[in-house]
Amino acid sequence: MRRITFLVYAVLWILLISLNLYQQVTDTKQYAQKIATRQAEMFFDHIVLIRKWNALHGGVYVPITETTQPNPYLDVPQRDVETTDGKRLTLINPAYMTRQLAEMSDDSGIAFHVTGFNPIRPENRPDQWESEALLAFQQGQKSVSSIGTINGQSFYRYMAPLHVDQSCLVCHQRQGYREGDIRGGISVSIPSASIDGFVNERLEHLTITHAIVAFVGLIVLLLSYLAQARLSQRLDKAKSRMQLAYLDSLTLLPNRRYYDAFVKREWKRALRHKYPISMIMIDIDFFKLYNDNLGHIEGDHCLRQVAKTLKRFFRRPGDLIARYGGEEFCVVAACDAEQIMVLAEILRKAVENMRLPHPASKVSEFVTISLGVASIVPGDDLSFESLLHAADQALYDAKATGRNRVGKRRI
Repeated sequence: MRRITFLVYAVLWILLISLNLYQQVTDTKQYAQKIATRQAEMFFDHIVLIRKWNALHGGVYVPITETTQPNPYLDVPQRDVETTDGKRLTLINPAYMTRQLAEMSDDSGIAFHVTGFNPIRPENRPDQWESEALLAFQQGQKSVSSIGTINGQSFYRYMAPLHVDQSCLVCHQRQGYREGDIRGGISVSIPSASIDGFVNERLEHLTITHAIVAFVGLIVLLLSYLAQARLSQRLDKAKSRMQLAYLDSLTLLPNRRYYDAFVKREWKRALRHKYPISMIMIDIDFFKLYNDNLGHIEGDHCLRQVAKTLKRFFRRPGDLIARYGGEEFCVVAACDAEQIMVLAEILRKAVENMRLPHPASKVSEFVTISLGVASIVPGDDLSFESLLHAADQALYDAKATGRNRVGKRRI
């Protein structure tokens, strides 16, 4: 039983540590996502700030080069100009600038993409994740963030909406937008690998820490189990020694020493609460002849069988069946005269019904018992010896009147 208890506690301990580890792993991953989201928010805000600067100046003219060609989707007067010294310039609006910055950011690993519901430039069409985010913005959501994949690689993705302002209407008014409308958004994608190193290091540390705690806990449980087992063994030995001191080694019934202690305790209790206490003295009929005919080994067997039969009828803590000495047994019970007589007759019949052969008996071919019964309500002027004497006299009467019967004496 103790081993099962130890195993149950060990399993519960492992489950507790595992649940705690699972919770901390989950929290760590969520925290990593929060860090990535915050970085993406800052990146988004920085891009919006640059776009605003560009819009405040009505766009920025830059030299036309192989990598910076005039924006074919920008339909405004003086999109392209030429300086007095003959240098050709083209107007870079916020959207075109954002696209160029996005192309340049590929080397840093962080990707961002300006997109919308109905983009002028085909390259600005949203992917599946961005389309879902745009729909969420239409329903009032302020931003969208999650973990997704781009070209088979894992990214922390974040997207927030772009609202139409006055500068945007220069290009987008003909699409039906009005100031304040959501015309799209900018998605920022941060490679998971840039944060996974921190996450994996943290998870490894958590795993090692929890493994150590689990191991130490199991060691403590094991030491506690061993200490308890050792203590229980000592208690069992002490209890066994105590039981041996108060048990008759042959019949395993309480012995005379236990009988004396029990009688003193029960007499005081009955005296205090004023309830009757009864006694039965029991003697195996012609037991000496049984030994003489069958031998002491069979005699011991007879005593054990009779004791086993008598013991079956005593379950209450206030009752006692003890070996009084030799072939005599003694019963002490908290009941009245009528009840003790009924019990005595039950015991007599139970022994007779054992059908244990007794070839030398003068009253039956089987082993029988004679019983003497007495009852008393303890008083200050009485003692247990008077009850014992009456029961002993009643036993004498039972023997004198033919044995295998119950004798009774009044006090």
